[in-house]
Amino acid sequence: MKFPTAAQKRTLATLSDPGLALLQRGYRAGWRRNLQPIDLTSPEACRRVRKVLAVRLDAIGDLLLTEPALGVLRQRFPEARIDLVANPASAAVLEGNPNIDHVVSYRAPWHAAWRGGVVNWKMECARAWGITHALRAERYELGFELRGDLRDIGFMAAAAPAMLIGSGFRGGKGLLDVDVPFSPRAHQVELSAAIAGYGSPPSPVRPPRVHLTPFHLERARRALPEAPGPCAALHLGAGFDSKRLPIEKVAAVVNRLSELRTDLSFIVVGGPDETALEGQLRGMVQHSGRLFSLVGRLGLLETAAALSRCALFIGNDSAPMHLAAAVGTPVVACFGPSEPWKFHPYGPPYRLLEVPLDCRPCDYVHCIWTGDLRFQCMSRQDTDSIVAAAEELLHGV
Repeated sequence: MKFPTAAQKRTLATLSDPGLALLQRGYRAGWRRNLQPIDLTSPEACRRVRKVLAVRLDAIGDLLLTEPALGVLRQRFPEARIDLVANPASAAVLEGNPNIDHVVSYRAPWHAAWRGGVVNWKMECARAWGITHALRAERYELGFELRGDLRDIGFMAAAAPAMLIGSGFRGGKGLLDVDVPFSPRAHQVELSAAIAGYGSPPSPVRPPRVHLTPFHLERARRALPEAPGPCAALHLGAGFDSKRLPIEKVAAVVNRLSELRTDLSFIVVGGPDETALEGQLRGMVQHSGRLFSLVGRLGLLETAAALSRCALFIGNDSAPMHLAAAVGTPVVACFGPSEPWKFHPYGPPYRLLEVPLDCRPCDYVHCIWTGDLRFQCMSRQDTDSIVAAAEELLHGV
């Protein structure tokens, strides 16, 4: 079966915009508060704003890429209460962030279904109605959808802020009061910051940050081994199997780097569901005494603290990759089905490895290849190139 490309999906989504605009006008007839549109080019008007809603409903790494945009919102609307709707599993990455006042937890069923989760749509529709009803009662003056996603824009529209700002390049333009023009090839950090900063003078976008406390740093220090030399962090998992480097490839990289750098230790990070992957790797490496596991032992910010003490991160396009970048650790990233221009590590030095295939990027789920060729964007990754990239970033360490 042939599945539509990302460009074809965007075209199909934009065809719905006229109908969505009509529905939005009818829906708002019962909720519009007769507020005058806010002049987003006026600093004085922005200072008068009292309630702002931001929406980012997807995964941990994606939410982290939105963190600079939250700083933009706080700078522009210093007197406002800024609420964020986010997946509860992702929201922990923003713990301690001073740019948001309140997190509204919501697990969007459309994102869960895309990742293979089982969804009771009847129950989820009732839950969505309940949470959007509660948000409508807050009477937000501004709503910012920070992903550029038709489904998430629809959710925000149901929450009925007086003015909706987002980017409809993947559909949903008909629901927006302000459609922020931006390239489909823009990095997610820059896209979300452009949405948050619409109407203000252009300014440089800073990298994402995490807010580490002495508790997180101390927990990481105690968990890490007292190694005689530098440590390289490894992450073996990913949000989709299609984005994961085969374990035998990781083992080959570890074995070769162990030969080249006898002082180098390896720290495996990840969640409890990745314990089996760590066990497989341990059975394949030649110097298992230099391989240490933190899998399932640390929370998100504690993992970030551990990564800040490592000289290098090697892994897939995943949340730990973005955590490593957020704490300034150099990154070697293996990219398969995802778009490197949109999701590459943002901030520190990095090297990105990919296999040139006409089918890339794709939707992560429906691989057009079968058998041994399935997910070949990762299975054909060259281990010598990964080792060379790691050596380059470790030079002088």
